[in-house]
Amino acid sequence: MFFKRVNGKCQIRFQKLVTLPNDRRFAKKENSTIHRILVTGLIINVVLGLWEVAEVKGAEADPFRLTVASVGPNNPRNSEAAIVRLKSGALLLGWTEFYAGSGADHGPARISGKVSTDGGRTWGKKYTLVENDGGRNVMEVNFLRLNSADIALFYCQKNTESTDCRVMMRTSKDEGETFGPAKQLSPAGKYTGLTNGRSIRLRTGRILLEAWEGGDSYCYISDDDGESWRESQRVQPAGGKSYEPACMELKNGDVMMLMRTGLGGQYKSVSKDGGQSWSAPVATPLVGTAAPVSISRVPASGDLLAIWNRNPGATKRNPLVAGISKDEGKTWLHVRVIEDAEDDAWAYPAVTWIGSDAYLTYFNYKGGLSLQLKILPADWFYE
Repeated sequence: MFFKRVNGKCQIRFQKLVTLPNDRRFAKKENSTIHRILVTGLIINVVLGLWEVAEVKGAEADPFRLTVASVGPNNPRNSEAAIVRLKSGALLLGWTEFYAGSGADHGPARISGKVSTDGGRTWGKKYTLVENDGGRNVMEVNFLRLNSADIALFYCQKNTESTDCRVMMRTSKDEGETFGPAKQLSPAGKYTGLTNGRSIRLRTGRILLEAWEGGDSYCYISDDDGESWRESQRVQPAGGKSYEPACMELKNGDVMMLMRTGLGGQYKSVSKDGGQSWSAPVATPLVGTAAPVSISRVPASGDLLAIWNRNPGATKRNPLVAGISKDEGKTWLHVRVIEDAEDDAWAYPAVTWIGSDAYLTYFNYKGGLSLQLKILPADWFYE
């Protein structure tokens, strides 16, 4: 049995060893008297309400996790990923692979891929989805299955550090083995950004691709399955700029757009016409650092799942947490830590639901930016 005080409360775990304050360890069998004394004292304190008993799960209860793309020589960063399920049931992972430099946002990078045929437990050989055809790099992977059954890949082509970034689209007719010629969706000469793990199809069939430029958040809209595109109304909070929006169609047909800000958390705007026009952005309970959020819907319950960095006023993207909303984004419950450590940080989460499991990708900072994968059952978010 092990117990210690944390924030004035006691966490207790039953083990084969007893840990005493001086950190000496004694076998239970050899110290049965001490063990009985400790257990008796524990029961008295719990009954009197002096301590709170909290279950501490062992490693065997932890969800599956894997560093799916580690940094290495001539590979200082692997980041901003998305997953799409293939017709065969296999999974295609795409991410930004920086192949030179320091891994800065505008360093040389291509979009790479791997395929898993065992539900994400292992991954095949890396291959190139989109080679670097920009002046700086290509990055920010977004997948969407088209009505034609082709796979659309949306990404950014960065040509300069701050003045020319373009939204591009390619399609694959062979389940991600190759992608065809690029189609440019945003104008040249502007710095238009995307974020990974975005793009949604509404119940009407309309496609929304979330974008930002000059502090404005908006969507590219297609009503013909990606053949043509137009811009929606642009919005930004009254108190400052917004970036990296994420959209979700609500049960009543409205569309909610969450957006990254430097105003203490995520702001929200709502569209009642399928993403064409948007309400004035307002603050949400999703407080935290200036970093993007992932928003998805839990298949079985229909609740919303948000994953974001919940640490208002901090400069580090730590911790990374999950929260559940049962009222379409008005309030958030079951806030649970996914990652937390004083010497690390995590960012750019994206979720793909495969059955009742959330396939969550994000990257960490310690030791170089490596791409992480966690597979979390839906029940985990409600514990």
